[in-house]
Amino acid sequence: MNKVSSVRIIFAGLLLFFIPFSMADESDEDHQPLMPAEQQILPSAIQYLQLMQNAYQMKNYEVIYLSSLQKQLEPMQLIHGVVDGQQVSYFRYLNGAIRESLQFAGEISYFEQGAPAYTLKSNHNRHVFANIANFDYQKGLENYDYVILGKGRIAGKQSIAIRVISKDDYRYSYVIWCDLHSLLPLRLDIVSPSNVLLEQLMVVSLKVSEKVNPWLVKLTENPRPEVVHIRQLATEKTSRWKTSWLPAGFTVVKNDQHKLAMNENEMVSYIMLDDGIVNVSIYISPKKLALDEKQKLIRHGSTVLYTEQRGINEVNVVGDVPIATAKRLVKSLVWVTNDN
Repeated sequence: MNKVSSVRIIFAGLLLFFIPFSMADESDEDHQPLMPAEQQILPSAIQYLQLMQNAYQMKNYEVIYLSSLQKQLEPMQLIHGVVDGQQVSYFRYLNGAIRESLQFAGEISYFEQGAPAYTLKSNHNRHVFANIANFDYQKGLENYDYVILGKGRIAGKQSIAIRVISKDDYRYSYVIWCDLHSLLPLRLDIVSPSNVLLEQLMVVSLKVSEKVNPWLVKLTENPRPEVVHIRQLATEKTSRWKTSWLPAGFTVVKNDQHKLAMNENEMVSYIMLDDGIVNVSIYISPKKLALDEKQKLIRHGSTVLYTEQRGINEVNVVGDVPIATAKRLVKSLVWVTNDN
């Protein structure tokens, strides 16, 4: 482990004293030890994270949680179960106009007040905590350190906090709180390289059951909206634009050239990067109007939209990464004249 990583781990340990939830005693009657006392061997940080993943995917539960973003709170609900060996998730926003979705059997159906319902083919889990619950933590050791910070209480549950610390400044770090009884995630803090809290998801109510919610089963049996097939506008399989640098752990998962649905007269090069937790999109298009400094950077919680004009082109980078990452990705773009 290099010197920078060691300093990060020591600093993360000190954060235990600043976590904004009081450390509760460990005598809650509704929470039993994970194993009998005579056999109890506490899991390591990575083992807790892997147990959390399994619980998230295999248990039947209902959570109500809050998304805290730029001083705004958004309450949401997720009901999850396993039906005939397949995960099913029902999600809805609890404030404002009705917005719901149902994910099951490789499809996601969307229901929104005032608009026709529709279904898309997708195996990508888009719900709360999905990014951290589907990450390969063993492989992630190349780019992250995992440290147990301590115990506390979230939503009335005895919980353990685990810090996922980036080994460089090109990605964010995370603090994941897991229920010590069910091992389900209860809170996620997204933290900048300078240790600023950018975004937070926190459960306020958790119910776990042995059997799947009967209403959820009924939803899987009911007819779902018709599947919408999105017209593919790609005209070339591969863009001539390439990235000469990637943050460690990121890979290129898509690189094409296509016309946008909103403007079929304009060709856009598109590159998507992914590290297992977040993805980053890069769009290269013909330059439009000149931009002032305020238009170059837009922040929304942990999400950055960075725009830079290079010659006759305009580059837009969108993703949950630090601004330094977006800027370096733009500088790394090169035009390749052939496939060699």
